[in-house]
Formats: sequence, structure tokens, C-alpha cells
Amino acid sequence: MSGKERVVFLDRAAFTNDELPIPSFEHNWSEYPDSEAADIVPRLFWATTAITHACPLDAEVIGQLHKLTRIVVTGPAVVDVDACAARGIAVRHLPASDAPGQALIRLLEAQVTG
Repeated sequence: MSGKERVVFLDRAAFTNDELPIPSFEHNWSEYPDSEAADIVPRLFWATTAITHACPLDAEVIGQLHKLTRIVVTGPAVVDVDACAARGIAVRHLPASDAPGQALIRLLEAQVTG
């Protein structure tokens, strides 16, 4: 990917600080303990990567996010994968792990470098 990644975690409260260190690749990182529906588009507007645990991302929301290239789902969040496919947005689900924060970091870094 060209340019600096803009990663936004909509509901980081699902992870403790010890579980999820900030990734080491070059990026801008924003995080929120949780996000209400009205906050999702403003928070993700400039994001290239969205991380959601429980915040749903429907077709209406996805249609407003012109910079978004990938979504990482860390929990039960519902994401409209058809709307994402139509816009070329990759959707990845966090693999089951005893160390979910480290698994998330590996997933993010692999997608940036791979």
C-alpha cells in the first residue's frame, strides 16, 4: 500500500493495554474505547484500516468511507461483506488465539507488508 496507513480501532475496550501493543509499522493509530453508531463514519472517514470488535459496518456506512481498504473484525461485529467486495475492501477476521492482541498485530503487519 502506498502512503501512511491510518488505522482506527472503533472499540478497543475489548482488549487490555497489555493484550494489544501498538503495531510497529509506519502508521497513524487512533482508538476509542467504544463507538456509537453516529460516531462510526466521522471516526473512519480518513481511515485506511478499520478495526471493529462489535461495531457493525453496513452498506450505508461503507459507502461513505472512500479511503478504507481493509477491515479487521476482532469479535462479533457484523460487516456487510458484499458492500466491501463491491468497493474492493478486504475483510479479515481475527484468528482464534491465546494471545488475541499479538494475533491482531501480526494480521495488521502481514497485510501491510504482504
